[in-house]
Amino acid sequence: MFSVSQSAPDSPVQPSSNRDTTRWLFILAGLAILGASTLVPGPAGMKPEAVRTLGVMVTTVLWWVTETLPIPVTALLVPVMVHALGITPLPDTIREGFGDTLIPFLVGVLGLSLAFGVSGLGKRITYLLLSLSGTNVTRVVGVYLLVSFVVSMFITDVAVVAMMLPLVIGLLSTIDAKPGSSNVGRALMMAIMFGSTLGGVSTPAGVSSNIITMGFITKNAKLGISFLDWTAIATPIFIVIALATWWLIMRIFPPEMKSLPYGRETIQAELEKMGVWSSKEISTLAVFLIAVALWLTSDMTKIPIAFVSLLILGGLSLPGIGVFQKWSQIEKGIEWGAMLLVVGGFTLGIAATNSGLATWVAQNALTPMAAIPATFQPLAVTLLVALDSLGFSSFGAAASVNVPFIIA
Repeated sequence: MFSVSQSAPDSPVQPSSNRDTTRWLFILAGLAILGASTLVPGPAGMKPEAVRTLGVMVTTVLWWVTETLPIPVTALLVPVMVHALGITPLPDTIREGFGDTLIPFLVGVLGLSLAFGVSGLGKRITYLLLSLSGTNVTRVVGVYLLVSFVVSMFITDVAVVAMMLPLVIGLLSTIDAKPGSSNVGRALMMAIMFGSTLGGVSTPAGVSSNIITMGFITKNAKLGISFLDWTAIATPIFIVIALATWWLIMRIFPPEMKSLPYGRETIQAELEKMGVWSSKEISTLAVFLIAVALWLTSDMTKIPIAFVSLLILGGLSLPGIGVFQKWSQIEKGIEWGAMLLVVGGFTLGIAATNSGLATWVAQNALTPMAAIPATFQPLAVTLLVALDSLGFSSFGAAASVNVPFIIA
């Protein structure tokens, strides 16, 4: 997710030198934590390797939360710290991190997200779906939330928000919505943000934290979970949450108008302006549909989801009809930092499991939750994870820290 904030014209701006000084202090604090983890004995039952792993985890979280270094850079330093402290040899972390089959799966997902934007397919599909909304404001907000939800199931959340944001701003400008005071504007902004977030959780392709979690379930819990398994379990849950979210948005931000001052004609005009479907849109749609079909049927076809993702980039680069004709288009457009975050997340999880840290935390911190009635245990775990995730700037970082302990 991302956010845009505007400072008041007279608000002070922190000098770059002050910011650099603060970052250096966080670097030194992290190094001090790593050093202390090699000297300070742990609580009863905690192995020295687990203490050192805890030091790596605390340092990583500190640097992630404060953005002392770029988040992907910190993720890349995790294997270095784990190796330097004698927790797991570097070749093992590289093999388990970069060598995991979910890495190429993520690359394919990111490539597909990029293709939706570059080809114009995402914009066309959005307009087609919005043409069904009519003029009722409550229905319009619901459709924007639904569109964000559905598209985000298969491409990354940030790409969906970036794709939907201009459409919302364009709509608001045509109805002369007053910036800062229009509840229609607030409701639409909330709709695309929550829609993309909830839809992203519904399939493994939606967000990097899902991929990290799938990797941990396979490696640490020794359970196989397919694309269809995840989708079948998560989607109904988050559809219900999305409906509740829609209701809450309309109650918290009651719109200042019941109907928009124009009908479907505006959307139809935009579709006409786009013209006939281009070959790039058609080829991107074909690749997308084939990929989704193969992902959902991977249990029956025995085709790995990573194999399908590797084919995606090939299909999107077919001469003359593919959306990508040069590698530079892919290289510049894909957020490679997401892949590095997954690698760092896998490394943290492997270290926490192998060192015994995850088991120790589970036994000493999570086991007492068994005293809570079984009906409320899922709620308690959800609240615990939600609270300790507030400081993270990405879902992937939150999953890297939390999932190994929950599995243990």
